[in-house]
Amino acid sequence: MVSEPSSVPSTPSSDPDFIDVERFFTREKAKPRALYVCLYCKARPWKDGYKGNARRHIRNHHPYLIGLSSRQNRSQQSLDTYITSSTTPSAAALRNAFNRQAYVDAIIGLVTRRRVAFSMVEWDELKDLALACNPAIEDSLITSRRTVMRYISANYELYADHLAQSLQSAVSMIHISSDLWTSPHRHGMLAVCGQWVDKDYRLRKALLGLLECPKDHSGKSQAGLIADVLKRFGIRRMGYHTGDNATSNNTCLEALSEKLFNEREIIFDPVRRRIRCFGHIINLSLQAFLLARSKEALQAALHAAGDVAGTQSVETFSAALGESAPPASDIPVDQTLEESHGRQQRDRNARRVEFSGWEGIGALRKLHHLAVWLRNSPIHSDDWREAVNRNLGIDNTTRWSSWYKIISVALDKKVQIVQFMVDHDKDIGLTNLLTGADWDILSKTHAFLQPFTEATLITEGDKASICSTLRLMDGLLSHFEKAKIHYSTPEFHDSRMLHSIEMGWFVLNKYYTMSEEAPVYVAALLLDPRCRKAYLDKNWKSTWINPAIAGVRQVWEEEYNINNSVNDIDGDIVTTPEDTPVAPGKPPSQLQLLLQEMEVETAVSTDSDNLEAFINAPAIKIDCEPLEWWCRTEQRRQFPRLSRMAIDILSINPQSAEPERTFSGARRTASWDRLSISCERIEEVECLGNWMRNGHIVASRDGGLGLVCDPDGVNGNVDTEISDTE
Repeated sequence: MVSEPSSVPSTPSSDPDFIDVERFFTREKAKPRALYVCLYCKARPWKDGYKGNARRHIRNHHPYLIGLSSRQNRSQQSLDTYITSSTTPSAAALRNAFNRQAYVDAIIGLVTRRRVAFSMVEWDELKDLALACNPAIEDSLITSRRTVMRYISANYELYADHLAQSLQSAVSMIHISSDLWTSPHRHGMLAVCGQWVDKDYRLRKALLGLLECPKDHSGKSQAGLIADVLKRFGIRRMGYHTGDNATSNNTCLEALSEKLFNEREIIFDPVRRRIRCFGHIINLSLQAFLLARSKEALQAALHAAGDVAGTQSVETFSAALGESAPPASDIPVDQTLEESHGRQQRDRNARRVEFSGWEGIGALRKLHHLAVWLRNSPIHSDDWREAVNRNLGIDNTTRWSSWYKIISVALDKKVQIVQFMVDHDKDIGLTNLLTGADWDILSKTHAFLQPFTEATLITEGDKASICSTLRLMDGLLSHFEKAKIHYSTPEFHDSRMLHSIEMGWFVLNKYYTMSEEAPVYVAALLLDPRCRKAYLDKNWKSTWINPAIAGVRQVWEEEYNINNSVNDIDGDIVTTPEDTPVAPGKPPSQLQLLLQEMEVETAVSTDSDNLEAFINAPAIKIDCEPLEWWCRTEQRRQFPRLSRMAIDILSINPQSAEPERTFSGARRTASWDRLSISCERIEEVECLGNWMRNGHIVASRDGGLGLVCDPDGVNGNVDTEISDTE
């Protein structure tokens, strides 16, 4: 599409040889293109699909029409030019109105944040859209996918340096979370995410790297990549690492500790600084609740899952539990449960058949069969939508929440589903119809799983803190124990629920006990002003409390209860923006100078700036999250040392949810039609999009600097090779 240089593009040219094709031809639909049909050919109208040939036809066969048309149009053209010249902007004015900064921000945002194809800039429709808004900017448009990648690479380099400055000026430690992932184009990739409190006391997070992990996925190999990321961003105040329960994370953190000390003299304790992902623990516990048949099978499954890193660990855990169960064909559809004393005398074979995961639970097996039956045929799905008007979904062996969702739908639409199964009983199978007893089991299972759903949501939010981990685990263990008591009574006795509860409790308690290895879990509880030591006194056994507090006290003495002078501590506080009484660059008024002359010397009281004094004080209610409470000026003044400890600890993420979110997005970046895109390009795209989402890059429309508009000014040698299929 070529824009006309004239300021009045709708007016015919003043050139006497100009031929307005529309005056002499009509259009006739045809394939592959519409035809121009001459209006002045009498016997056999001339036809052709090209405008140039149409003009040539007029010149050669009807030349007298050209002069006549020119004379008729000349007077109208003069009038049109006079009217529109004063209202239509010139091409120069249109070009000056073009906001190139906003245009670049939008194009790169579409590719990185929204993950639209790189080839978008080559679409005719996008060009037409831009030119419809401003017809004078065709030569200013980005029209090559390679140019897009140059912009992305240049901005990645620039803003990585800006992010490094933010990390190095942080007031808290830099906490990281990492996980392994296999991309759609079969590359192993390690996501490294950071979380910290910046110099303005705001909780920040960012994707620091999405690196290829070729050939070797061992913990030592991962440690090398993480160390490179830390060095790239100049991170020295390494905080805590949040990851899943794979044993390779033990090896990774041990190797990372050694590497950091040997190369950069950074001390990192691989045991005390390891945080186990709360969501992963809940998933394993409820997989055991749904699938496990014995503690022996659980131990074997946990061991197998521990040998696998990343998202595959849950899949391995589920598969190991599934292998320990007998085939579904060997399991009776309905089986009467014996009384408690009878269960104790069963042989192992009978126990293995009865407690064999969801395939041995008639209600779950039938619900699974229904979901598969619906998915196998669009006709079945049409009948279902007409009768039930809600998608059932399907279970996933690696996500306990998929069972919760499908059971929720079933219970919400129980009346419609019962009628649907009656109407289609022959197709579904009589043995797969849900009975009254099955609905009772579904109701019990749903009620039991509900608290776990809420707990998972609490710990995966943007403001989630490790201070909630032990409280939630205490609450969920109590939930297990209360349910066990409930289903042990003669009135509500249910041996299957008791078995499932025992299996789930076994896994959750295992990881609850392992939290003793990291004193930071208890420290987060004690530094929560809503809990303090009063929480432990109320909810813990007395024999647990003193050893737990001793570990926290050790962290306090070694890392925070240092002999800084009072003036040093106070100086750190009064220089923050919110405490400065005079705006930067504005001289104090005469009254302020007079008042300053009369001020007396002050000191920061350190009597209450003590771990023991704080945790033994009464718990209080607060109107915000604990981390926000500690970041307030009054808390930092009253507890200068303790606030540093609290900000460091309460900024730890309880889940490794950020790497999972990264993988969900990168799956679209490395889609099936981009299988030749390099891992380095995926990293740049994902990092840039993440930094834009999290406010590290502020668009010009929001008052920020926006993205670089001259990629050659940042790095003129950026490799821009990307897939031609983009």
